Amino acid sequence: MKKLIVLATLAALPAAAMADVTISGNLAVGIVNTKETGKGSINTENRTNGEIKFAGSDDLGNGLKAVWQIANRINLADATDSNRGNQWAGRDSFVGLDGSFGRITMGNIYLMPNSGAMAIFENNSATFKSDLYDQGDRVNNTVSYKAPVIAGLSATVQHSFGSSSANEQAKQYADAVSLAYEIGGVSLSYDTVSEKLNAQGQKKKLHELNASVAVDALTLQAGYARGKDQSTDTKRNGWGLAASYAMGNVTPKLGYWREGDSKTGSATANDGHKAYAVGVEYGLSKRTRTGVEFAKANFDAAGKADVRTATVYLGTKF
Repeated sequence: MKKLIVLATLAALPAAAMADVTISGNLAVGIVNTKETGKGSINTENRTNGEIKFAGSDDLGNGLKAVWQIANRINLADATDSNRGNQWAGRDSFVGLDGSFGRITMGNIYLMPNSGAMAIFENNSATFKSDLYDQGDRVNNTVSYKAPVIAGLSATVQHSFGSSSANEQAKQYADAVSLAYEIGGVSLSYDTVSEKLNAQGQKKKLHELNASVAVDALTLQAGYARGKDQSTDTKRNGWGLAASYAMGNVTPKLGYWREGDSKTGSATANDGHKAYAVGVEYGLSKRTRTGVEFAKANFDAAGKADVRTATVYLGTKF
């Protein structure tokens, strides 16, 4: 009997050591039909969502913790996906410290943490053809500092030292600042990122504003984005609205986006577009969902084909 107790105690030790490690994920696949004006439609099975995340912490005492995370993009529909598909640590992955001073992390980190709040759809929101909105990215060799939340206000400052490269002049550095405010059902956020190529000193800047209001089952969202490429002096703006309404297990969704024409110096190009999206999601349980969506982008330029896409999907979280 004593031997059984000892063995049971030893078997429990690894579980105790892993007590602060969590595993979570979001996996979904859809059947997608896509059509461009003047061409036949194409049916595919696509990843509509996919991530597995490992995260943990170590209590160092006096309110200080070591934190870490490894997040991976998963494509269940295509294991050969070249867009960081099934890549280890391809999503936010870092090690850092958390305490009363805030949180500092280092690793492969998303530079616009509040970006894309209006992209509420499973597959293609109304912003699916935008060159501006939700265009932040996870950047290697990044250090991030998030200040403590004070009266609902949070601030994050980040710097990327540039992707690893034998050619120092070819490195592309980045700086980002994010502000967010949340009180009750109202949230506001601002994200900006500036990218700089070391050799030329040229910069690309992107600004994004988001606002959200939740009243009972109704959620209304608005987004604005502005981009500038200093190397060509090209600017572009865009704005949009989105809404969702939860009725038990059923949640209808609507979205609209208007991307303005780009302007280079004093010349304006006819290259803007407008897009919309509609969809309905049905919750099969607290973790599993299914739904249908439709999105279409209409381009201003006569020679550019309009695009529409329809999706039926199934997904689950853990």
